[in-house]
Amino acid sequence: MAIKDWFRGRGEAAHLSNLKISAEFLDAEYEIHSEDLVRGDTRLLKVFSLIPKVPAKPSFHARVDDGSSAKRKDPELDIDITGVTRATARDFKACRNGYCGHHNDRSPTPDERIFDVTISTPTGKVFEGQVSFNVTFSQALPTISVSSTACVETKVIRAGSNKET
Repeated sequence: MAIKDWFRGRGEAAHLSNLKISAEFLDAEYEIHSEDLVRGDTRLLKVFSLIPKVPAKPSFHARVDDGSSAKRKDPELDIDITGVTRATARDFKACRNGYCGHHNDRSPTPDERIFDVTISTPTGKVFEGQVSFNVTFSQALPTISVSSTACVETKVIRAGSNKET
C-alpha cells in the first residue's frame, strides 16, 4: 500500500464534512482558519486553527483523535497549542497553570458529533463555543494471505554418459 493511500482500509476517519464552528466568544486578537478536513500524509485530520494576529501569542490547532490503526475509538476533538515551550504545551494538555482546552466534551447524544470547546491561557479566554462535523470513515479491507509451493525434480547426467544416475 502506498504511503499516501495508508488510510484506505484502516477503518479510521478519512475526512469530515458539514463543519460548523459556533463561536460564543473569540479573542479579538485571533482568527479562525478552517482546515482541509481530509486526513493528510502526516496522518493528522485537521479541523480548524486559531491563528493569532499578534506574533507573540500561541496558535491552537484542532484535530480529530480516533485512536491508532490497532485500536480505534470514537473520534474526539483535540486541540494542540504551538509557538510555546514544551512545558507550556504540557500544561495546556494537562489543563493546569491557567492553560485549558486540549480535551473537549462531546454531546451525550450518540447521533451528534457536537463538541463544547473552551480554550484558555493564563491571560484569559481565547475561544468558547461549539464545533460540530460529520465523519466519513475508510472501510477496513480484509487481510489476504498468499503462499506458493514449488516442486523440483532433479536428474543428474554425468558428462560423456547417456545414462541418468
